[in-house]
Amino acid sequence: MKKLAFGVAVSASVFVAGSALAADLPAPAYKAPAVAPFAYNWTGFYIGGNAGWVGSANSTVTNVGTDTGAGGLGSVLAGGGLPASVNVPFSGFLGGGQIGYNWQINYWVVGLEADADWVSARGSTTVVFPGGPFVPNTSTYSRELDWLGTFRGRVGVTATPSLLLYATGGLAVGQTRIGSTESCPAANPPCSSEPGMTNQSSNTAVGWTVGAGTEWMFAPHWSLKAEYLYVDLGSHSSTIIYTYGANSSTLTSTVRDTENIARAGVNYHF
Repeated sequence: MKKLAFGVAVSASVFVAGSALAADLPAPAYKAPAVAPFAYNWTGFYIGGNAGWVGSANSTVTNVGTDTGAGGLGSVLAGGGLPASVNVPFSGFLGGGQIGYNWQINYWVVGLEADADWVSARGSTTVVFPGGPFVPNTSTYSRELDWLGTFRGRVGVTATPSLLLYATGGLAVGQTRIGSTESCPAANPPCSSEPGMTNQSSNTAVGWTVGAGTEWMFAPHWSLKAEYLYVDLGSHSSTIIYTYGANSSTLTSTVRDTENIARAGVNYHF
């Protein structure tokens, strides 16, 4: 009986000591499961917005005059009383959206992108001739770009998994305006009284564009881009008409509409 009581006492002592020792031990540290790194993949659809600056690459407006008799706009132009050419630059803001699709093949990324931008870009130039057949003679020329859209291919290479460098080119469509006004109050009849002496031509033009850019995927599904585009929308003209007696004359002002564009944007990748 004494042996049994002694065994029970020893067992109880061991249990109490073990419990105290366990209480003194730190709790086991919890180790979170490892998170796999994000795998960059450019393949798929994307949509986004952009904003930037646009300015005229070519600013030269050239004039050509015609007369049915001496003393009209053509004669004044030939005699140096009107500018043969004048510099009419413009610049302004553009902003809009884009949508596209990419295919990634190893380090290469190819794709298609379409965009449409509202544009607020205009400029004007006034030239005054104090002498000549029309005394005095004031010529005003204006240019505008109202909106622009492009449909382009893109070919690029991933400098890093998250950084894309690309070249781009394709179709461009835009709304351009060119205007001209002639004022010669001392002429007979005065230019300002002739309704044909002010004209603005609006053109929906189709042309082409080329450029380059870079795009950085800074988070899953999100990227930032910056790009440069050169746009050529062709040549456009504005013609004013001056009637004097039984004769009439014209002055046609023509410009090649080319633009430089620098813009940035953000894309969401599906």
